[in-house]
Order: sequence, then C-alpha cells, then structure tokens
Amino acid sequence: MLLFHKFRITMMRAFSKFLLLLAPSVALKLTQKFICKPIRKPSNWPKQVKQFNTMTRHGKVRTYKYGSGKTIWLVHGWSGSAFQFWPLMQRLADKGFEVISFDLPGHGQSQGHYSSLPKMIRAFDDISASLLQPQQVITHALGASVVANSQWFKSYHQELFVIAPVLKYFELLQTKINKIGLDQQLFDNLIHHIYRREKMLLTELNSMPHIQAFTGRLNIIHDKYDTLSPATICEKLAKVTNAEVLTMNKIGHNKMLRSKTVLEFIDAGQQLENTA
Repeated sequence: MLLFHKFRITMMRAFSKFLLLLAPSVALKLTQKFICKPIRKPSNWPKQVKQFNTMTRHGKVRTYKYGSGKTIWLVHGWSGSAFQFWPLMQRLADKGFEVISFDLPGHGQSQGHYSSLPKMIRAFDDISASLLQPQQVITHALGASVVANSQWFKSYHQELFVIAPVLKYFELLQTKINKIGLDQQLFDNLIHHIYRREKMLLTELNSMPHIQAFTGRLNIIHDKYDTLSPATICEKLAKVTNAEVLTMNKIGHNKMLRSKTVLEFIDAGQQLENTA
C-alpha cells in the first residue's frame, strides 16, 4: 500500500509537470478546478426564511434572514453554505435574535463556479457594507479566516464564536498539494493567478494575528482530533487571547454545527451578552 501511494504521487508529479510544459493554460485550469471548485450541497429552506440577493464585486450572493431582534451573522467555510447553520438559526431566532447568513461566491445558491479565500474575503466585505451590523458573529471552518482577514473585522469589537476554525489555510493547502503530488509550480501559478484578480496573496493570509488583536469577546469551539482545525493551533490562540473554549472529542468537523453541546455553549454566551 505504501509503495502504491508513493508510485501514485510520483506519477501525479510527473504528469502535472509534463502538462505544465506542454499546455500551461490547460494545466492552470485543471489546477483551478481541483483546488478552487467548492462542492455544492443541496438545501431545503423553509418558506418562512426570507431570501434575497446581495450584490458584490463577484456577483449575486444569496442571503438568508430569519427571526427578529438583535442581529447575528453566520459565516460558513469552504464547500459549506448558509444551510449548514439552519439548526442554529432556528435556535437563535427562538431566543429573540435576527439571524443572517449567506452563501459566499461559488457556494450554495450564489453565483460563481470557482472560489478562493481572497474572493470570499472580498465578497464578505461587500456584504458587510449592506447588512445590519451584528452584535455577534459565528463562523465555521474557513469562515473564521474570511472574517479575520476582512477590512470589516478591523472595526468590529463585539462577540465572535469560531467553530472548528481553519486559521492557516495556505499551510493546509500546501499539505494537500504535497500529499497528492501536484507539481509545486502549478500551485504557485494558481496562487499568482488569484493574486492578479484579487490583489491579495494567499500565502500572507494568516488569521492568527488578526484574531489575537481582536478586542471583543472571543469563543473557540474545536474538536481535539480535527485535522482541519488542529487542536494545537486552537489551544495556542486560546492561551494568548483568554478566550472561552469548548473542546469536543471526535465529534467531527462539520457535525459540530448540529451538536447539542455546541448549541448549548453558544446559548450560554448569549445569556452572558444579554446580562452584560
């Protein structure tokens, strides 16, 4: 099995290098499809959820609003969508909040075939300018990096929940590239292609310093066995920020959004906010 894996990596590296030399534009498109095309999952929103489009520089972003009261934003991650938050939206609305979420470009019901962290950040900044400002923001996975690297976040000082946060996305992508054996030059070309479009360099998007500088109330929810959101990173962030932390045990990266324990932890945070 190990020999087969090494052979597959060697073949992938040789093929991608050959394709880069033979047809660089085709190689770039294939790399973009492999790395920048999110998986879209079906959604089944109930009729009582208000749906509308928010215009961004990357086209229409499908936006969802439910409940009434103080505003909370929910921000999904890579290959996610607003519908992942539906159980949480119901719970928050029942407790007297207006909950707003949206499908970032290339995700859910929004426009776009491809996406990237820089594109998601740019769209988020456009969205944030047109919505009611929140008293609380809840992110899942790469959503933490979207919010932390945005211009909007610099002036936000309320409460932030990060669930299974993906904070060092470039390192995660680089590990994936190395694991499958894709030629490094192809990956570098894609990074520069994204930079030319967004004027934002993926290698510089480390969310840790931005969240460490956050002056609001920070809450971290993570699974100590989550490889996408390593416990070492979450624990380091918690230590330097004095964040409230909920550590789960083998619940899963996406299943956390449906966990009763997670929902109760968020409830407790809201109760503290309302009595403050």
